[in-house]
Amino acid sequence: MPKLIVANFKMHGTQPFIEDWFTNFPLEKASSKHVVVALPATYLASFRDYGLCLSGQNVSSMEKGAFTSQISAEMLKDCGASYCIIGHSEAREQLNESNESIHDKYLQLKDANIQSIFCVGESLEVKESKMTESHLEDQLSAFDNDSEGLIIAYEPIWAIGTGLVPTISEITEVVTNIKERFNNPVKVLYGGSVNASNAQNLLEKTNIDGLLVGGASLNPQEFAKIAQLC
Repeated sequence: MPKLIVANFKMHGTQPFIEDWFTNFPLEKASSKHVVVALPATYLASFRDYGLCLSGQNVSSMEKGAFTSQISAEMLKDCGASYCIIGHSEAREQLNESNESIHDKYLQLKDANIQSIFCVGESLEVKESKMTESHLEDQLSAFDNDSEGLIIAYEPIWAIGTGLVPTISEITEVVTNIKERFNNPVKVLYGGSVNASNAQNLLEKTNIDGLLVGGASLNPQEFAKIAQLC
């Protein structure tokens, strides 16, 4: 079954940078249905017809209203997004997002027929305290009764942008635990210092359903090497 490969640009890129990225990304080497690019929201509409699926990086938990600076699910849909990342550790920390508000975002996206990519992961302190399982259980608990079609991205915080990657057995154990706790089938991606050198090993030797790629996705040639593995 094809893997899902997601590029998360985070707050990187300008119009010329992204145009250059698409120019240098070899579309013929990637499945347009299984490669997703999460651009800054201001650029989504400009690149809706460039051959890859687009994703938002966050969304409001509210449908509409007096919520200055926020972006609704319908706005993302209008811009061409078919996916959206929610619950990323950076948003949890910097925007003080709660498990409950993240689930509300999921519901907004579901109503707009946008696929959620729900991020979970533990800090180094939690890992060293051997509390990873309970920490993830808490993050996932909001979805116990509503996980239909959910895509979960396991991103250990200590591995994001650090060059550190969990062992194959650690990833496999976490992904197995996540999948077994839901009655409905869920897909689980891995993210955290993914690059062209380790992507194939991660995809072939673990039970993940794809990858969420951060820094390495900003280089179109390197991301192409990862994307062609799907």
